[in-house]
Amino acid sequence: MPRALICGGGVAGLSSALHLKKHGWDIQIFEKDSELRTAGVGLNIWPNGVRVLKGLGLGEEFLSFAGAMERWWALDSDGTVTSDIDVSTWPQELSAPITGARRRRLNAMLADALEDGDIIFNTTAQSYTQTAEDVTVHFADGGSETGDLLLGTEGIGSKIRNQMLGGPPEFTDEGFVRWRGVFECAAAGVSTDVQADVYGANGHFGWIPIDATHAYWYGTLGGLSTFEEFRNEYNTWSSTPVPKIIAVSEPESILGREITHYKNHLPQWVDGRVALVGDSAHPMYPGMAQGANQALIDGQTLAQYLDDHPTVQEALHQFEKERMPVANKMVEYSRLHFSFEQTREEYRTAGSNLQIDRYMEFEN
Repeated sequence: MPRALICGGGVAGLSSALHLKKHGWDIQIFEKDSELRTAGVGLNIWPNGVRVLKGLGLGEEFLSFAGAMERWWALDSDGTVTSDIDVSTWPQELSAPITGARRRRLNAMLADALEDGDIIFNTTAQSYTQTAEDVTVHFADGGSETGDLLLGTEGIGSKIRNQMLGGPPEFTDEGFVRWRGVFECAAAGVSTDVQADVYGANGHFGWIPIDATHAYWYGTLGGLSTFEEFRNEYNTWSSTPVPKIIAVSEPESILGREITHYKNHLPQWVDGRVALVGDSAHPMYPGMAQGANQALIDGQTLAQYLDDHPTVQEALHQFEKERMPVANKMVEYSRLHFSFEQTREEYRTAGSNLQIDRYMEFEN
């Protein structure tokens, strides 16, 4: 049985492991932390991601705890509704709904589908060596493991990527800080089946239901970084639900961190028997809410190509060839939503939801 070594236990690593196991691979995940990563509060899982979960046999379980949307609103910061899109037909039209979920619940579901011992914690990948026949990952504690395939799924700090490229890539430096939190929908007076985004001249704010009673919000304001600055500015958006949502948020859930992506697309994702998956390969701003979805698709595509090609090297080459242009285009679309003044004007005049319009290009 071929063996895959997976460095990183986030959505990319866990889902890739499940796909590989489904296709007959022995897998081992090495996670640098002492537990699965849960930072980020919530996730927007679009139909493309839900379909992947269904393919893993986890669709029914996922939908049992996720929030599924019926409508998607776009609002201006002055309170004007610029679009109200019915997405209740997506389960029939796209074979899956658009959903929101707690990151912790999604990661736990993926991990629970693995076997005991599939994840080794407190193990940090440092480098790799390979021959024509196998690949070895070397760890910070001096240990190593050898297999047939190595996946770098450690995210934007990937050391597997750094070795592949001869050093870390250059990152964007706009200094955008993304704040997030969780709130009870009833307390904020918003529906549990409506996703919404609000656009202003200097930033945006949105919320996504993540279960039957709660939603998570997210927001970025250009040039502001502290929560006090952030909250004071959003309190001026008084004709929208934004001030109320922030006011009723669970204090312990509120967190902010700087977000970034690569200044230029990576020139490669593959080196022989080594491949980058998820944020290691294509981190993106959350403007299209597609980071987790693209990671899910990466693992599905990779496992299928390993079935379809006689060698690991050929399969990885085809994986890179197919996935790179698609994921990179999503990175570019995600970036557009952080041109705040332009995006606000586009929503005020388009009469449609630009996220949905851009996403649908990938469904056609």
